[in-house]
Amino acid sequence: MNLTTAAYMSIKQDLFQAKYKPNELITEKQISEKYSISKLTASASLHRLCSEGHLTSYPRSGYMVTSLSSREMVNIKRMRVALESLVLEIIFEEANDSGIESLYANINNEFSVEASAAVSNFTFHMNLAKLTNDKTLINLIENLLGSVTRIEQHISPQMHTIWQGYHKAIIDALVAHDIQTAKEYLLKDLNQKED
Repeated sequence: MNLTTAAYMSIKQDLFQAKYKPNELITEKQISEKYSISKLTASASLHRLCSEGHLTSYPRSGYMVTSLSSREMVNIKRMRVALESLVLEIIFEEANDSGIESLYANINNEFSVEASAAVSNFTFHMNLAKLTNDKTLINLIENLLGSVTRIEQHISPQMHTIWQGYHKAIIDALVAHDIQTAKEYLLKDLNQKED
């Protein structure tokens, strides 16, 4: 992996982990200093993130986390329902019980780490996707989740608790080999909104 790709991956991961806030101006100088890379490498990485829609460039000013329209949010949810239902089917057919049960650790650690609720949610859904061992599916879900996480950074403790309950119910259903119930809880989880 070359330096530009490595820098791009690091910046993208931080973006998806909500380390950059919406409306926060990000400059090439800040990125080059933070990641110990040249301004040219920073520029190439930031431009790539712009081309993927994660950042918006403001010439001679910097970059900002790209907002999503309500239509884009609806479409992302539709894609997540389809892809994450497929994830559950693959897990149901191919994953072993110990792999499924390893997901409980994510829930048990959610409140013991300083990560935001949005980041904890991202981690849970990524851990589900990783159980498929399908790199294409994992990358698609990572991009969809990252798009949402970079925007939805302020999740109430009440919503976090609701998400945690749905996450546990999804795992419980998978452990019980009940794919239909797992899908029902996934749908409930993805349809939750802040009031």
